[in-house]
Amino acid sequence: MKSCNICLCHDEPYVRGELKKYILQYSFSYNFDINIIETDSSDKLMTLPFLYDILFLDIWFGNNNSGIDLAEKLRAKGNNSIIVMITSRNYLPIDVYRAEPFRFVVKPFSEKEISDVLTSCLKKLNHSVSYIKIKSASSANIIRADNILCIHSELRKRQIVCIGHATIKTWQTLNELIQALPAGKFAFTHKSYIANLDMVVSIRDDIITLADDFEIPLSSHFKGSFMKALFLNTCR
Repeated sequence: MKSCNICLCHDEPYVRGELKKYILQYSFSYNFDINIIETDSSDKLMTLPFLYDILFLDIWFGNNNSGIDLAEKLRAKGNNSIIVMITSRNYLPIDVYRAEPFRFVVKPFSEKEISDVLTSCLKKLNHSVSYIKIKSASSANIIRADNILCIHSELRKRQIVCIGHATIKTWQTLNELIQALPAGKFAFTHKSYIANLDMVVSIRDDIITLADDFEIPLSSHFKGSFMKALFLNTCR
């Protein structure tokens, strides 16, 4: 059975309930394992780890917070989820593009409308998302590769740092992990560090700043190969 994580962010319990009902019906009908995360405010959403694949987001909250502004902040922090904007209007503000939405849902919505949106989102996920299996002493975690900021060695273990600074530890070697990651998307910056090239924000001397203001070292030995990998990644 395939799976994905969906986050519902809306300040109206009834709307979240309807979305959850239709999503669970879709999950049952198509034998698709869907984990649902719910939140009722923009502030709570900003504190959640970016471990969801799809985000259903209200375009306008009752406290006058804009879902467009919120989505823009999430993108700036490295959130790559598929965003579906929920609105009660048939017309949209001209600046909605800032949220980089994939689809729109107009209230009141039907089960078929949500089913069609989910099908489109899942097709996009199948074409754009890669997962990696992380083994630990007692369990295994499957995470989205594009949610990884970097991987580094510490006290004989590898620390996989994800967006939001959530960390997973494993005994797998750096070479084993980079072989399992999408080709051309990750590169060594140091003998103990691997960076997600899509997460690079800036490079200053021997320091690389990633999304979420996470800093890692850039050694002189790896600088040439890293800069080449970064250039090739931007040209894709």
